[in-house]
Amino acid sequence: MVDVLVIGGGNAALCAALTAREAGASVLLLEAAPREWRGGNSQHTRNLRCMHDAPQDVLVESYPEEEFWQDLWRVTDGNTNEALARLV
Repeated sequence: MVDVLVIGGGNAALCAALTAREAGASVLLLEAAPREWRGGNSQHTRNLRCMHDAPQDVLVESYPEEEFWQDLWRVTDGNTNEALARLV
């Protein structure tokens, strides 16, 4: 018997499994995808950028909020809800 059963192996599922394990739970993760598709969209998360004001252990340079906003504005061709986007 396990403490936590995680269905699927996408990014959210992998994060849930890791968080549960780090908290001391025994975890079983079930993934039905073929080997080449395992992990779902996790393979693309290397391209994800998060705002931060100073370098972090795993991040090499800062990514200020205003730069994030300008990138978001650029990739959406200005078609974004500014109030909602700034909540992110």
